[in-house]
Amino acid sequence: MLRMLLPVLFSALFLLGCNNEKTAQQTTAQNTPPEVNVHTLTKSQYPIWIRFTGKTQAVDEVDVISRVKGELKSQHFQAGQQVHTGDLLFTIDKSEYQSAWDRANAMLQKDKASYALAKANVERYTPLVREQLAPREKLDELTATLKQLEATIKADEAALEKALINLNFCEIKASIDGRIGKASILTGNTVNIGDKLAKIVQTDKLYVNFNPSAREVALIRRFAKSDHPEVRVGIKGDAAQTAELKGKVDFIDNISDPSTGTVAMRAVVDNPQGLIYPGSFVEVALFLGDYKVLAVHPNQISLDQQGEYLYTLDANNTVHKSYIHPLFANNDLVVIGKGVKPGTRVLVEIPNALADESKVTPIEVDNPIKTGK
Repeated sequence: MLRMLLPVLFSALFLLGCNNEKTAQQTTAQNTPPEVNVHTLTKSQYPIWIRFTGKTQAVDEVDVISRVKGELKSQHFQAGQQVHTGDLLFTIDKSEYQSAWDRANAMLQKDKASYALAKANVERYTPLVREQLAPREKLDELTATLKQLEATIKADEAALEKALINLNFCEIKASIDGRIGKASILTGNTVNIGDKLAKIVQTDKLYVNFNPSAREVALIRRFAKSDHPEVRVGIKGDAAQTAELKGKVDFIDNISDPSTGTVAMRAVVDNPQGLIYPGSFVEVALFLGDYKVLAVHPNQISLDQQGEYLYTLDANNTVHKSYIHPLFANNDLVVIGKGVKPGTRVLVEIPNALADESKVTPIEVDNPIKTGK
């Protein structure tokens, strides 16, 4: 009988030992503070960028306009082509204007011949009148004819110049360097004075217009290390940054819009490959400079009715709320003005069940800030 009970007794004792060990492990686990990632605040050098939404604008653009009326004979470019100042773009039928120039030139030559004859008559009669061999009235008449022909020649020259201008207007040339769009009137049609035939847009440089708040402009004025801060511009929503242009701020307005509280600002960026078109919405990153500051990642900051705060640890690894006054913030970092000092340990992630005065087990990690530029 005793032999039969011994195995049962040993089994019961074994199970009791296991249960006690499991209970002890559970108790130990319950008493161990949760592990959290922390980093120790130190002043570090960071590139500080401030971001806006803007819109591009051509630095220079012109409408190609007809200055004379006539049949559009030919087009000398392909739509979208890069053109240069002086390039021939369109030709208008010249026959009418060539005829007008020929008539004006013929009239000028005729009047010049008459002028030469009148001048010779005056020169011939002048000594005769001086010696009283011819009447003065005849000389006065010849002199008046000469002056009349002088005026006529000036009018002829003006008419010839106008005819030449109209003749030259039959060849329509580019007035700026840029990319030309498609023709708005096809060859074979009659164009009138003032008709828009195409548009040329300078694309190797672009203006970028954006509107910071008055506070942001004050921040730029105070902290930018250059009078013309560097900017980088990319197409809005282009996460791959397939087109990023570089340039500098060239204009800050001297008044604030009373209805929006914003200030007009403009940058000039290089666009040598024409990657971004005028009229595009873009993201603008403006560089203030490299600064040695105390900063945390935006995800480390919480907010309640008293303001913004960080979860920090004291020497006993107890969690506390530390309220701060941010000096500057963007998507990459928050620069701390007041509230915490170098050497403070700050929680990187905030567990859902974490409360003020909680005990934790800290694990030191690097500052999670990763600057975007």
